[in-house]
Amino acid sequence: MSDPFGSLSAGVLLNGLKETLSALERLDVDAITTGLFEQIGDLKAIVECFDQLAISERRNASLHVRPRSPTEHFLHPLIDNTAAILIECDAYIRPLQSSIKILVDEKEQSQWIESEHRLENQPWYLETSLALGLHTRILRALFTAIELLKNQRLSFTDDETQSSSLKARSSLSCRLVNDLGLVRNSLSLITEEVANYDASTVVDAITAAQAVTLHVPDMVNRHFVIPRPVRACFTGRKAELAKLDQAFHNVTKSTQQRFVIYGLGGSGKTELAFKFSNEYKDKFWGVFFVDGSSQKNASSSYAEIATIGGVEPNEKAAKNWLTTRDLPWLLIIDNADDDEINLEQLLPGGDKGCVLITTRNPTHMTHGNAGDRYLELLAMEPKEAEELILRAAEEPRPWAQAAIDSANSICKALGFLPLALVQAAKAILKGICDWPNYLSSYDREIRRIRRNYHGRTKSNSRDKKRIDDDSSFTVFSTYEILYRNLEESPREKCQDAVELLHVFSFFHFQNIRLDLLINAAINPLKEEQQQRQDAEREKELHKRLQSPKRKPWGMFFRELRAYFTSQMSTPPPLPGVLRNRDNLGLEDLEDEVQDRLRAALSVLVERSLVTRQERSTGRYSMHRLIHKWARERPEMSTSHQALWCQISMATLSSSIRRPPHGDNEPENQVRRELLPHITHVRECQAELDKTLAENALRAKPFWQLRKCYGKLQVDQDVCFSRVYAETGHFEEARDLQTRALEYVSARLGPDHPIAIALSLLLTKTLWIMCEMEKVVKRMRVTHQLCVGTWGDHHPLTLDVTETLGSSISMQGKYTEANALHVANLEKIKRLYGDKHPKTLDSTRNLARVLNRRMEYDQASRLFQTAWEGMKETLGPTHLETLTSLEDLSSSFVRHEEDNPDPNLGERLRQSRTDLTFVHEQRKERLGKEHPYTLLARLFLARVESAVGNNKEAEKIIREGIEVAERNIGPHHLAVLMAKCIHAEVLVKLKRYSEAEKLFHTLIDRSWYTKTVGEAGDHPDRLANIWFLAMCLEQQGKWEEALGLCREFLTGIESIGGHGLGMNHKMYPKVMKKIAELERKIAGGSSINKGPFRDNEKGRGVQIKVEEAWIEDVRAEEILV
Repeated sequence: MSDPFGSLSAGVLLNGLKETLSALERLDVDAITTGLFEQIGDLKAIVECFDQLAISERRNASLHVRPRSPTEHFLHPLIDNTAAILIECDAYIRPLQSSIKILVDEKEQSQWIESEHRLENQPWYLETSLALGLHTRILRALFTAIELLKNQRLSFTDDETQSSSLKARSSLSCRLVNDLGLVRNSLSLITEEVANYDASTVVDAITAAQAVTLHVPDMVNRHFVIPRPVRACFTGRKAELAKLDQAFHNVTKSTQQRFVIYGLGGSGKTELAFKFSNEYKDKFWGVFFVDGSSQKNASSSYAEIATIGGVEPNEKAAKNWLTTRDLPWLLIIDNADDDEINLEQLLPGGDKGCVLITTRNPTHMTHGNAGDRYLELLAMEPKEAEELILRAAEEPRPWAQAAIDSANSICKALGFLPLALVQAAKAILKGICDWPNYLSSYDREIRRIRRNYHGRTKSNSRDKKRIDDDSSFTVFSTYEILYRNLEESPREKCQDAVELLHVFSFFHFQNIRLDLLINAAINPLKEEQQQRQDAEREKELHKRLQSPKRKPWGMFFRELRAYFTSQMSTPPPLPGVLRNRDNLGLEDLEDEVQDRLRAALSVLVERSLVTRQERSTGRYSMHRLIHKWARERPEMSTSHQALWCQISMATLSSSIRRPPHGDNEPENQVRRELLPHITHVRECQAELDKTLAENALRAKPFWQLRKCYGKLQVDQDVCFSRVYAETGHFEEARDLQTRALEYVSARLGPDHPIAIALSLLLTKTLWIMCEMEKVVKRMRVTHQLCVGTWGDHHPLTLDVTETLGSSISMQGKYTEANALHVANLEKIKRLYGDKHPKTLDSTRNLARVLNRRMEYDQASRLFQTAWEGMKETLGPTHLETLTSLEDLSSSFVRHEEDNPDPNLGERLRQSRTDLTFVHEQRKERLGKEHPYTLLARLFLARVESAVGNNKEAEKIIREGIEVAERNIGPHHLAVLMAKCIHAEVLVKLKRYSEAEKLFHTLIDRSWYTKTVGEAGDHPDRLANIWFLAMCLEQQGKWEEALGLCREFLTGIESIGGHGLGMNHKMYPKVMKKIAELERKIAGGSSINKGPFRDNEKGRGVQIKVEEAWIEDVRAEEILV
């Protein structure tokens, strides 16, 4: 048989290397020659290893193998590639040796080497140097691969020899992986530096060595002890497995390596640990398992490990046996959840081995020290979850789209939780239900279990066990155990945790803020303090009034009746952790509540029933499935659910200050984030009310109880309506405010201060919804009540008058509105002073009326006063300050008729800057689709158009209209106003047909009936008529334009009542335009004359008039 190692004899190459080294020694040592000397020395060392291997194998074969054996399959490619590399080395050494000898001769003859003759200046030197380094590294890798094959064939006579050899194999395997990494780095370098370098021989050698790493594992796994195999349907989690592999990359470290997997129950922690141990078992001599759910179970598991090791079957002996093993082992400690167990005591001592811990308790992450130390196992990715449930249900491939769609819906409903998905797949696989009907079957099964539970006595253990063992409820069994453990604990933090779990189950499952709960506890105290302060402030204001009216006796008796009724009613139901049982002060209560909340939340977090989203901001969330389970547990009767739903509603409403208090940015931000919670709890309440009504009808069909509505419900409606209004859900806000106002008016009277305050609150909502006719009617009635009961100068009367003036101004009744605002502003100044927010708001309202009357200079001055005052009083980013800045900036977009502003360009640039600031602030605080945010963007687009950026403005307006129509409807006056501005920009872009079509839509009278009723006309409609007339005139359609101008005159005469519309500054301008159009028609001018070709005197001025009035008369303040 021929010697396979004969080709590795390298005597000729070794002689060449020795001669080259000898020649280098004769040259002066510098950086270049020193590096080359070391490089050739390294190559000589590894070549000598191969030469010695060839000699020893020829004398005493240790690796001769059977033909066609697996070892032969890997050995021959190693030898063949090694021989090829040695040949390439010789091809580089020979010319290098000759060049060095020439240099030596030159040095000995002239004592000097010319610069151009030096090695580093030769064109071939870079390739030779890099190639010798590359070949040295690949030869080392090939030699390590051969040694690894030799080690694999060793037989063991005892455990000590086996341990020593396996450790050597692991070391060789790690070395080979590292050697190949260095080879790849060198190969990458030489291919970048040397053009057209032929690396095929090296690449073949890498392939041969890499194959050995796959054939010979790092470690022969002798013990693999886990309680069950990995599920065949295991899917995904590749990133998580890679993280575990990275953590235990080097299993021979001299310290014990620990890694923690934590997450909620059912997330697949155990399955991931088993999958890792199965995939990477060849890294470990032994894989062992410990049940960490209790100390008793852990001791039993260790006893089984001790039996494997042949020592006494107890925990201490097993740990000692593991710590004395030199070979790498992996210990899985599963379900280490109980906070009564000291996890540190479960760990083996010493500095050997790898430990993988799974737990629901995130505080155990501190025990990790390998790699990233810990991994939070979250819900599966949607695509992976779909694949898991389809595979687990053994759905035949290719999967039908209907099955995929149903799987997606199921995955979403079950929160992408692996355990729940596998349970669902089992039900489908067994034929209990099919794909489309699973979710409805699932809900029916939960209701059936709850009915059965409450239909049987708790003493019937057999029936109770049947429920606990129900396969449909298996996914919740883990949570039930945790819940019962908490419920049975006498500790305060555990009882608080149970109550919080119930409350959270009726909130939305995400973004549950700690400060929400703290506010719910301390706001009642704040409200009491605020009421005292308001009473003191009211007394001070009354002292400033001239001959204030006394409270009517009838109102006094109604208040007395309401007081006694409230004393007999129960206080708002709050969870125990939020109640002020000891009558603590505000600061002490806040500290105590915060401490108890953090303790209770830590209990829930430790059990993964609640997840901490952000540690710094105190945000928490629940998994969808836990959220549903906590709300629909078998032991939760419908009445029990209704109770906790009411407690949750009370908690939410208590966290909201009654308007107008709590108007600061921190509280505003918290309120805006309450919307999902309010929506969810009200949906739950509606479902429970329906269920309770059905149950009552079955029990007592002839005696129906009506749902109670009282002070508690009024407070909830008012608080929730505040959130709805601030988040753009105005219809919901209106309905809640209407219900609350009707109740209060019936109990206390419509002229009571609380009823008037609610009427103003409702009016604000109706205003935003553009139902101005209802606003005006309501405010006229309320104004009469206030004047009759409280007098002209009472604070309530002033507030109502201010709202009345603004509302009639929106109907075009500028003269009446101006008179009301001028008189009211003086009264407010006397009562509150110049810098009070009420005074500044009144100033702004008067400025708006003046702006609509085209009294621009005076309006801008008042806007400036209002903005500067609010910036000083409320701050530059307060919503009211932003509104004042918006008004001020928009007022500069107007054009003067006779005396153009010489600073117009500068004012427009400043307006663009200011409106950009307003838009960014509202987008950040209210959201990018909030009506106020869209309004700021609309005004910004007007400025862009005013400075000539019409294309950009058109794009902004068009995108905003799409959002506004979707959110607040196509008939809202703000949307109509945006379309009017859009059409105006289209005219500037000479897109006349589009603009004309849009204007024809906007002059439909039906759009404006909610604002002015059936009889009158609206300024916005007249603006659209005028602008359409101008559009038609520019196209040469003079007769149509003339007809619209005459319609405009008819409309303006009806605005304001009593013919006051004819006093508007626009009236004479329209008359002039009519005369101009009549002259054009009489003169027979051509329709093709085109826009702007008429050189009649005054045409340029007229265009400015048109633009000015169009900018002015539309109701751009409709949302302010």
